[in-house]
Amino acid sequence: MQVVTIPWSMWYEETTFPLTFPDEWEVTVARMKGGPDIGEEGIRKALAEPIGAPRLRELAKGRRDAAILIDDLTRPTPSYRILPYILEELAAGGLEEERVRIICAVAAHRPMTRQDFIKKIGADLVERLHVSNHNAYDNLEYYGQSSQGIPIWVNRDFARADLKIAAGMITPRGMIFGGGAKLLLPGACGRQTIYLNHMYCPQDVFRQHIDEVARMVGLEYIVNPLLNGEGGIMAMVAGDPQEAYWHGVELGKELYRTPLPEGVDIVVSNSWPKDTEATQADMSLVPFWGTQKRILNDGGTIVTVTACPEGLGFHSVMGPGTLFKIFARSGVGGAVAKVPPARRIIFSPNLNRYDVEDIWGKEAIFCKTWPEVIEQLRQYHGDAPRVGVFPYGAIQYTGE
Repeated sequence: MQVVTIPWSMWYEETTFPLTFPDEWEVTVARMKGGPDIGEEGIRKALAEPIGAPRLRELAKGRRDAAILIDDLTRPTPSYRILPYILEELAAGGLEEERVRIICAVAAHRPMTRQDFIKKIGADLVERLHVSNHNAYDNLEYYGQSSQGIPIWVNRDFARADLKIAAGMITPRGMIFGGGAKLLLPGACGRQTIYLNHMYCPQDVFRQHIDEVARMVGLEYIVNPLLNGEGGIMAMVAGDPQEAYWHGVELGKELYRTPLPEGVDIVVSNSWPKDTEATQADMSLVPFWGTQKRILNDGGTIVTVTACPEGLGFHSVMGPGTLFKIFARSGVGGAVAKVPPARRIIFSPNLNRYDVEDIWGKEAIFCKTWPEVIEQLRQYHGDAPRVGVFPYGAIQYTGE
């Protein structure tokens, strides 16, 4: 048997999973370029050399207080590694941690629990800092309408902070990249703003609209790592929300770059490191979203591999029943259109068939064990198919 070992269950088991394939199958593993962890020295260097902005300690001088947005467990950002250095910079500028608030920008996801926060930022910071969840239904400040006619409601605690910082991560999402001000919109906005932004903001202005809202709100600074296939920080940018972000995108195009297998019968793509719940599992399709090349043959099969330790999960805007309606109306639909018509197999030990139907429909084939997947694939593709495996599909860049 051939064995491809993939990372598994971000934030929970944080282990590996062996995908076994028959020896007769032609298996190609598509790995991204990646890079080594930059360590403490690299994190300090990024904060000491911000892009398009003064050093954070300079911005902090004379400020009343600060608020820092972080992301939740649906994202792999190692906030526990980054926040201590941000706090150190703020303290050097006169903003002690008693005047710093951490807000988890959960957007329309579930709120974080104490144990979630301990995983995300560490027990010590949970004990010491003012830490809270964003609520998309309450405690909101209204900023008027954006150029797209979308009403902008923003977390009030973040809106009223004197110094506003977003500490998410830069990650490919097809031809666009997450990161920068995206932690603010949708992360710390009201549900109406989140819904209308996804539903009606055209794809060609989607990123510009996020940056426009960031300027309206007064977001001044970002800190964004890029992660390798082990979850380590392979690069990091800090500074102006637009300039630092776009510099990070160029780094991401190089470091997340993945050579593509072409003309395979089966694509197996892992949703790690965004594999905590089923509502995020189709991030495994990011390799399709970023390319015009023909990865999959006609009549092919896409196997989504996802740990989903939290099961189905929760999303009040793009959850079961609304997901594909939004995809059809919004710019996201352009990305979905790049996924070829294909048989879908969903493999997860932590889902049941109802979870799978809610997200992928009744036509999707659900397998709870890997041998079941292999048996299904044999039925459709015989004894010698060509297979392409994306070990960390949710962060693999295949564009250009």
